[in-house]
Amino acid sequence: MFNFLIPLIGILATIFAVSSTVPQIIKGIMSKKMDDVSVLIAGLSLWVSYGIAKNDAVIAWGNSIGVSLNVMLLLLKMKYSRNPIS
Repeated sequence: MFNFLIPLIGILATIFAVSSTVPQIIKGIMSKKMDDVSVLIAGLSLWVSYGIAKNDAVIAWGNSIGVSLNVMLLLLKMKYSRNPIS
């Protein structure tokens, strides 16, 4: 009866988790300061792999968006940070 709730919860969780990256990207572009940004590409990439292995589109696609946003953060960090390795 409520089988639609499980994918809906996954979609909402993905939206909330991924959307937290967007303000960091905007702030970095505006301020050109990226010293205090952390990038989570490895963990999100593993979630993508897990989603593919489990044939779960919500996990795979949602975390793919997260990886893409974190790649953008990483590029901004490399461009603007004094210490891009940390």
